[in-house]
Amino acid sequence: MKVSVILPVYNHARWVKQALDSVLAQSFTSFELIVIDDASQDASWDVIQAVCQANPTVRWQCVRHKTNQGAPATLNEGLKLAQGDFLAILNSDDVWEAGRLARLVSLAERESIDFISTDVALLDGDSKPKEAIERHWVAWFEALKQDYLTHADSWATLLRGNFLITTSNFFFHRRVYTQVGVFAELRYVHDYEYALRIWLAGFKTRFLMGEKLLGYRLHDTNTIREKPLAAIEENMRLLLVWLPRLQRVLDWQRLRGLEIQLLDLYRYTREEWLTIVHQRLVAREQELFPLITDRDGWIAERDAVIGDLQQQLVQHREWLAEREHWVGERDGWILERDGYIAQRDGWIAERDAVIALQAQHLHDREQWVVERDGWIAERDTLIQQLQQQQQDLLASRAFRLGHALLNPLRRCKQWLTGGSHA
Repeated sequence: MKVSVILPVYNHARWVKQALDSVLAQSFTSFELIVIDDASQDASWDVIQAVCQANPTVRWQCVRHKTNQGAPATLNEGLKLAQGDFLAILNSDDVWEAGRLARLVSLAERESIDFISTDVALLDGDSKPKEAIERHWVAWFEALKQDYLTHADSWATLLRGNFLITTSNFFFHRRVYTQVGVFAELRYVHDYEYALRIWLAGFKTRFLMGEKLLGYRLHDTNTIREKPLAAIEENMRLLLVWLPRLQRVLDWQRLRGLEIQLLDLYRYTREEWLTIVHQRLVAREQELFPLITDRDGWIAERDAVIGDLQQQLVQHREWLAEREHWVGERDGWILERDGYIAQRDGWIAERDAVIALQAQHLHDREQWVVERDGWIAERDTLIQQLQQQQQDLLASRAFRLGHALLNPLRRCKQWLTGGSHA
């Protein structure tokens, strides 16, 4: 077995089958395939298992982490498990051309090359060419390749930028791993740091210009795009730490390459910072625009309400004018009513005076009636007394005797009177 292919996987269910198929499709078949799923949270492991079961003749090592350990630790685990004379890495979102391993193994053995990388074809998430979209990335990569063509000094080009692009472009002999060791625990530039160690160790390296045997997928979830400023900071810190170690290999051309990279990193930092500021402003705008829209809507509603209120105010003023007119008429009516009331009150006063006079007359009449009734009562009593006295007198013996004595006299008087008349 010549080659150990290490394929780290993390949340790449969409692409891991393409990566595995590109390995299985290699014209060079003397390889083992070490697949390590670094605790993916999507269906990556199910895809891996399905491909393994569909290809039982392939020499597989499939490992699944219970917790995520990160790319360097996963790669180092794969390197420890590897048994081949050559070690190759393919990330689960990238693909190889079918003749890659055959070309690299043949070249490495024929010319005793320790480390080989190739040109890269840029792909999007749907495995379509992305050079037309990622113009800045392509311009940067083309500048590195042109730099290499100018002087054929891979050290100078490597110090200008990581032209290897990705660990998927790493193909190296076991003796490199034996001497250089494992990947450093770096989040973003562990591949670049490993390449610097390989170059510093003096291994024979080769970059196959124009042979695009690797399909590098550039998408929004690439680790390098996770936090661009953090990646740039890690890269700059790596170069600063490495400066003392680079002293013995630096010449004017290589120092110039390092200067260009540092200037690029400075520019990228500024651009990323401005991008972040822009994104924050855009995000702020996205927060503010709905508020502005709401405000404008509220203003429109307010203006409509104000318009309604103004219309109501006009109507209210008209109503007030009408009311004032009505109040004037009412006040005139009240004045007329008050005059009538005054007249009525005078009439009532006169009436009350008449009533009072009538009441006095009634009272006087009642008093007179009472007095009359008292007088009548006294008269009746007197009459009764007189009548009683008359009866008593008539019934008295003296009266009867007097009457009897007077009777002849009356008759004589009547005779005399009557006679004279005759």
